[in-house]
Amino acid sequence: MTQPLNRFVGRADTLDRLKAHASRLTRLQTHVAEALPPYLAGLCHVANLKDDVLVIHANNGAIAAKLRQAAPRLLNALLAQGIVLSSIKVATRPPASVPPARAPTIREVSHDTCETLHDLAAHLPEDDPLRKALERFVQHSRTRED
Repeated sequence: MTQPLNRFVGRADTLDRLKAHASRLTRLQTHVAEALPPYLAGLCHVANLKDDVLVIHANNGAIAAKLRQAAPRLLNALLAQGIVLSSIKVATRPPASVPPARAPTIREVSHDTCETLHDLAAHLPEDDPLRKALERFVQHSRTRED
């Protein structure tokens, strides 16, 4: 659950607990990455630790299934490193994806049209938004010979 950061400002004890928890999760991520096979370690991350239950997020369902199968071995490996956990929960949480950048729109207009729009823009006042828009349109348009 996300909460505004200003809720914690001025409360050193709350921020200290939050920092300690984040540090604990970072150390756990290192231990988990070392205990898992390399092909799994890069596709999951430690999400939380609450009441001795470790929550791991997997990038997809197949990785989540493999992690569930590896959970008993992972618990034993972490126990050997001195980390006592009661269980491991695995959830699927795909990484945030960024949509690909949209290709710029290429306008093709005839040479005569470009000339006409350019002339129209030249007859408008300098500070007119329509003039600026027409000039931009002509500048970014590709002319074709008809």
